[in-house]
Amino acid sequence: MKYEGLISRGAIAVALLYSMPVLAQDVAPQAVAGAPDQTIIVTGTRRTDRTVAESPTPIDVYSGEELQKMGVADMNQAIQNLVPSFSVARYAIGDGSSFVRPPNLRGLAPDQTLVLINGKRMHRSALVQIGANAQSAGAHSADLAQIPSIAVKRFEVLRDGASAQYGSDAIAGVINMALRDDTDGISGYARYGQYYRGDGDDYQVALNGGFKLGDNGFINISGEYVNAGKTSRGVTRPGALELSQEQPDIGVPALAQRYGNPKMESYRFFVNGGFDLGDDSSIYYFGNYGHSFQEESFNYRQSVNSANFGLNGIFNDYFTDFDNTTPGIQTGSAGGNVYAPNGYDPATRDYTQVSTCSDPLVQNWSCVYSGGFTPIFFGKIDDISGTVGYKGTFGFGLNYDVSGSYGQSTLKYTMNGTMNPSLGISSPTEFYLGKLEQRETVFNADFSYPWEVGFASPITIAFGGQYFRESYELGLGDPASYAIGSYTGNLVFHQDGTPVLNADGSQLSVALPVGANGFPGYGPAIAGESSRNSKGLYVSVEGDVTEQLSFGFAGRYEHLSDFGNATTGKATARYAIVPDVFAIRGTVSTGFRAPTPGQTNTSSIATTFNPGNPNAIEFMTLPVASPVAQYLGAVPLSPEESVSFSGGAVFTPAPGASLTIDYYNIKVKDRIGTTGSRVITDAQRPELQALGLANYATVNEVQFLTNAFDTRTQGIDVVGSYRLATEGMGTFNTTLAFNYNKTKVIRVGIDPETGSPIISDTRIQQLQNTLPKTRVILTENWSSGPLSIMGRVNWYGKYKVFDDGTGANGESYVQQSFGSEFVFDFEASYQLNDAFTLSAGVQNLFSNYPDKFDNRAGGLGPVYASTGGRFTGDIYPDVSPFGFNGGFWYARVGFKF
Repeated sequence: MKYEGLISRGAIAVALLYSMPVLAQDVAPQAVAGAPDQTIIVTGTRRTDRTVAESPTPIDVYSGEELQKMGVADMNQAIQNLVPSFSVARYAIGDGSSFVRPPNLRGLAPDQTLVLINGKRMHRSALVQIGANAQSAGAHSADLAQIPSIAVKRFEVLRDGASAQYGSDAIAGVINMALRDDTDGISGYARYGQYYRGDGDDYQVALNGGFKLGDNGFINISGEYVNAGKTSRGVTRPGALELSQEQPDIGVPALAQRYGNPKMESYRFFVNGGFDLGDDSSIYYFGNYGHSFQEESFNYRQSVNSANFGLNGIFNDYFTDFDNTTPGIQTGSAGGNVYAPNGYDPATRDYTQVSTCSDPLVQNWSCVYSGGFTPIFFGKIDDISGTVGYKGTFGFGLNYDVSGSYGQSTLKYTMNGTMNPSLGISSPTEFYLGKLEQRETVFNADFSYPWEVGFASPITIAFGGQYFRESYELGLGDPASYAIGSYTGNLVFHQDGTPVLNADGSQLSVALPVGANGFPGYGPAIAGESSRNSKGLYVSVEGDVTEQLSFGFAGRYEHLSDFGNATTGKATARYAIVPDVFAIRGTVSTGFRAPTPGQTNTSSIATTFNPGNPNAIEFMTLPVASPVAQYLGAVPLSPEESVSFSGGAVFTPAPGASLTIDYYNIKVKDRIGTTGSRVITDAQRPELQALGLANYATVNEVQFLTNAFDTRTQGIDVVGSYRLATEGMGTFNTTLAFNYNKTKVIRVGIDPETGSPIISDTRIQQLQNTLPKTRVILTENWSSGPLSIMGRVNWYGKYKVFDDGTGANGESYVQQSFGSEFVFDFEASYQLNDAFTLSAGVQNLFSNYPDKFDNRAGGLGPVYASTGGRFTGDIYPDVSPFGFNGGFWYARVGFKF
């Protein structure tokens, strides 16, 4: 941490004092000109005249222009810079989670936030999150990165439960992206930037064109191209460094593995359009296509022993004689006996030397990868969607909107620079690992009617229905990526028939890992497709009883083909104690979220490391329906259920100035997440083999998804802003946003077979402490004539990182606390003429980094003096809420014709 606590507290105090005279509002002042609290909202209400200031629920509104005033292309990062209760991490080695970043709203899971585009449900990503933090592990949510900023007219963030209005997923809130519909020509920008360290070169080109189609139609098309270079913020692994010093000629890479952002190239397109048919009716359409290709580094595998670090188990000898009759490579199968030369002794085998593979009976992967190897993992994402609708108003005042949508996300994995160890040295070194695919079809029919009953406003009665079908597919990889080769599960004998013994007297066995090493491909045992459908009906009533009192009620019934029926409800109220100046508001709601087919069937295998242990482990995530998961205590998933309530106040003392304060309390029952690690013992392996687990001999730890815990999340949101237009000093837009958020695990299920908690103590601590509890954002936008300047300060509170291990006081986990931090952003723009604008800016101006890992007792070390990093080469936590790459500068040219 770069600043001491006294400075941190003092700066926050200055920010608060600075903002108090101007007070605040729910919508960022830079989002709209004039009186932003009078902006009409469309999220969380069926009324057509509801403004931000009048909303009974907390909601933020931001313009598309504000999203573009940043040096980032990722929509997740852009939203985090604006909304303090929204958080997203950058995973350095997170398998698919490095490619599809999972965000958290109000500290809840990513799939507990519903994402809408033009008010319609956005489809989920193909990825079920496995490599992410505890809040996100097991989640299956939309991929916000598929939405380019230039396509967005504005977006709204409803910070309140809305399952009764929108259906499953809307437990934490709703993010609604409204696409651009302007028709005034072509605009865009080109941006280049890089990190202060000189890496991560980032190119972005974005274009938007809006055109009229005849007298009654329009089309708006947006496109974006991004090419982002990889970064490296780790150090080489100590074992690789030592081996390179002892044997400089065997080809140990200078940086054994990279810890940083993935390399990424993407292009994304959005279209939005419609035709006015007259008689108060119109058709509309919108959709997207996105493609990205990303690359990340996996963990390094050491080829031979060095003085203090051992080789990876892949580089143990294996034996090719299966019938002990003819010397040489024989046909055999996994689990068969193999025969070594009579003089072979594992106790005296010199594993400090690279093998030549000259003996056909004894083979070793070090003759292929003499200096060790680091698998390179690739993810290709193709994302497509389309919506067509018809809306209007009947002559008697009934509004209608009927639409159909289709969305599909496909994620294909490949990997090179590795092998399938169980196939022996003839194995391929490049693999297609298979694909994940999510497909969704949605039909909506929505109706509303403003009923005049003599109240201060018409009572808006809304009702409608939805049909929703989703399918999830795990597609086969190439056969070599999942094959169970001959060289695993083999007991080793000498050619004279005597067993080959280890130094401890046990018989030597060959247990080379199965499948492409680093990420085995999807094989027939787990590949396949599953689907479900749901049907929902809803009704809502809202209106103003008097000029001071507003109310709203909503109810929803859904039937899911795999989980049965669910009913949710919501009530809202707002009372203006002093009209147009001070009001109080509150909501209470129930919600639910059903497990997706993807969550029910997800599976993966990864190579990872536990703190303090330099030995690689094979870590497996199993589908809950698999026999092995059930043997280890898994039970079928069930829907999550929530009860939430909020209460707050809205203060608008002057035009352009307001302050909102909202408390929220969200209880989630049967929350879905991962169990944490289940260590596999040798005594369990025969049963795993009998249950058909291909890698029964090599798997070390297992996890699976579970409902077995409840959480309560409480917090406070404060959002304030002021817009001041002066005669000679320009216009000032000031925003202060504060969030305090705390999650507590209030129930843990017990495994009836073992009597032990289903989720580990480590996982409980991760759920409660990984995210900062406090965050503050202070933003100032100033403009005068052609010049505009934006300054933003983000303050992140402290957080803790936990992992499995033995703590300083005997706990079943190790931990380290990471301090609070300031991050400053700055951008200046100058409009040269009506066509061109030049901008330059920085993200993380002072290049602040999170605290480093250290060697405290019961911590996440050891940190090696030879490298300054842990065994895996990392020096910063990748769950850091503001990243670990340091400062980033950029320049941008904007244009409009």
